[in-house]
Amino acid sequence: MRKDGTGPVHAVTVRVAVLRDRLRQAVRGPGWEREDLLLQLKTVAAAVAAWSLASWLLAPGVATFAPFTTLLAIQGTVHRSIQQSWRYLAAVTLGVVLAAVFGSAAGRTAWTLAVLLLVALALSRAQPLGAQRLQVPVTALFAFSTGNGEWDYGAGLAAAVLIGIGCGLVAVVVLAPAVHHRDADRSVAYLAGRVGDLAAGVARNLREGGPGEAETRAWWDEAQALRTMARQTRATVELGEENVRLNPRRLVSGGLLSLSDHHGRVTALERASYQLESVVRGLDYAAGRENRPALAGDFLLPFAGLLEDIGRAAHQLGESGSAAPAGAGPDPDGGPVAGGRRRAAELAGNSRRADLRAPGEWPLYGALLTDARRALDDLARAPGPPWT
Repeated sequence: MRKDGTGPVHAVTVRVAVLRDRLRQAVRGPGWEREDLLLQLKTVAAAVAAWSLASWLLAPGVATFAPFTTLLAIQGTVHRSIQQSWRYLAAVTLGVVLAAVFGSAAGRTAWTLAVLLLVALALSRAQPLGAQRLQVPVTALFAFSTGNGEWDYGAGLAAAVLIGIGCGLVAVVVLAPAVHHRDADRSVAYLAGRVGDLAAGVARNLREGGPGEAETRAWWDEAQALRTMARQTRATVELGEENVRLNPRRLVSGGLLSLSDHHGRVTALERASYQLESVVRGLDYAAGRENRPALAGDFLLPFAGLLEDIGRAAHQLGESGSAAPAGAGPDPDGGPVAGGRRRAAELAGNSRRADLRAPGEWPLYGALLTDARRALDDLARAPGPPWT
């Protein structure tokens, strides 16, 4: 281990600690940690069952394909498991048939193998096969070289694949993941919190005297990170929708298939983060202006209040999902969006009457005000609490 505390031993220690924390979370209560642990356990159980059944029914040369297929068949959701299973079965069947046809018609030669692979590679481009398309040439090569292109070997291989898929799908359907939107709710709430914290942090800094280069760089990095976070949040929402498709537990819980409100919130938060990114760019430019201290009270301090309204609106949007606390709703004065719009109108009027005649001054502050208004409008269009 190096003096800075890093090294192979330290890395292993950190990973063990992470695994221990995840196991503790899985035992403690519902969440993605428990779902991941259950997925691994049922994958192991299904693979062992597939291997045992194939070893009992089939020749040793093909029995290994059963647990291997199970590992490919079991995915995080019922819908994805069924989708990948039929694609893999179609690809394997196509490869087996090609190997048997070429082997029986032309014999087992190098030229036959070359033509077989050319045909298999061409057929593997079929779009319906998706990510399993490469299984066509792989299976054809294996069945041709190991099974001599014989129909009996191909039939045994296909039977092993069917056993693996069957065991995998039984495990997935019988032990289907719970139908809930908890992860989607948390992901959207976390994104909303980060957007709100960025707006509130900028506002707080403006009230304390204004940003320097280090602050604007940190805000810029955070705004850039929000783009990636928005994509990850949308992927989590889509996974929540997929988890409901073909899930038998939906019949009991009545889970919704669409999370359209969640998609709308992610879109609004993502667009608001773009506007905040533009605000940061404008503040970075304003920080270097010679007359900035005199103008702070005229524009930037009232503008901080507007950013605080944006931050409250983003936080409130994160609390408006299914996990919102009882009684959550708009502020008595009409909500942060309505209050922010009033503040923006007052700030625009005051700025026109103030001494903002320096070259390029009003266009700069006008752009900041426009970006803030757009952020409010984006948040107002999102499904959520009654803003007005």
